[in-house]
Amino acid sequence: MKEDINNNITKHEDDFIAPEKRPLIPEGKYEAQCIKIEKGYSHSSSRKIFLHFKIVDWMNFDDPPVIFMAMNDPGRKVSVGTKYYQNWVIANGNRLPIRKDRMSPKIFLDGMFEVYVETVKPKFPDKEERPDCFHYSKVQYIKRRLAGAN
Repeated sequence: MKEDINNNITKHEDDFIAPEKRPLIPEGKYEAQCIKIEKGYSHSSSRKIFLHFKIVDWMNFDDPPVIFMAMNDPGRKVSVGTKYYQNWVIANGNRLPIRKDRMSPKIFLDGMFEVYVETVKPKFPDKEERPDCFHYSKVQYIKRRLAGAN
């Protein structure tokens, strides 16, 4: 227990735990391995697929950053113009799916890719950019498949 400003006793259960800081690296192309796939919801409550990539050609090999890529969950039927479809085709060795093929996100897992990383610069509701401490990196797209499970 601890005392607050008004000398009231508060419990540690009332404290919040800070999340890990999102990685921030220079924008550009990197070699990366997809190490994890998650399904979830974005801040706008839309269904998403999150791919987590470990940057393997990072200068500091002791602690390579893990950066996510978010795509809309396509549901049961995938449209050709979606980010999921385009990245899935690249992960599939640039082979288009045949009609009625299943397009599992497992195609990404353990694969090595050249990815493009960009910086996200969140804005306040008035459209002004938030301070630099809120900036983070994300994988914008997969440029090409290098190797790995398929």
